[in-house]
Amino acid sequence: MQKLALIKLGGSVVTFKDRPLAANAGAIDGISRVLAQLDAHAIIVHGGGSFGHYWSLKYDLHTKPASYDAHGVSVVHESMIALNQTIVNSMIMAGLNPYGMPPSVFTAGHRPIAAKIKQVQAIARSKVMPVTFGDVVHAEGSKYSILSGDALMTMLAKVLRPSRVVFATNVDGIYKDMASRELVSEIWVTGKKSIEFSKASGTDVTGGMQRKVTEAFKIASSGMDVLMVNGFVPERIAEAVEGKLRVGTVVKGGRR
Repeated sequence: MQKLALIKLGGSVVTFKDRPLAANAGAIDGISRVLAQLDAHAIIVHGGGSFGHYWSLKYDLHTKPASYDAHGVSVVHESMIALNQTIVNSMIMAGLNPYGMPPSVFTAGHRPIAAKIKQVQAIARSKVMPVTFGDVVHAEGSKYSILSGDALMTMLAKVLRPSRVVFATNVDGIYKDMASRELVSEIWVTGKKSIEFSKASGTDVTGGMQRKVTEAFKIASSGMDVLMVNGFVPERIAEAVEGKLRVGTVVKGGRR
């Protein structure tokens, strides 16, 4: 049976985060070409970048459930649908069989629905590639909240326990020192306190690299390795999935 890979495409990779509502077509197309060559089933999660994050800031939507502006809820959601469509169309052009789906298909607010997540896995194993994304989701009553793509990775990983968990970001991995850009090639979950998280960008409401690292440690604490690579070098995504990673950071989930 083919391996199952869970891959997160960071918003800073698939969009130009300094330009509102600007998809990075070159980066997306490069990743699509690499994904088309994978010898593995894959589930893709992507971030909001200059689409969802841009409008979330405009309408002051956050991860905490609250009665946010209803128009803002609609605008944020539709911006994510638009970005998802751009990514899905790129994958189709590369010969893939993507299947875009909002997280509300398999979650109830911020709670995973295991049976529905298993259906997502079944879709992946049927030669169709699920492509989901961070989104604004209904919580209860008139309350909504932002469910980040990074949080979705943890939900999906804990239910499905994929063979590979990959975060494709705009940097090579986790740096020991941001000034020297010294890359940490391997981290065990017990070493969390020694890591200096990068500061979140002022336009990233879901926490930037710090959120990704936090979720990576949550996943690793469940016994799975998490690989963090540079999405602007798409071949590294393939290397991570194939177990041949040369440049990146592996957050180790097993015992020493």
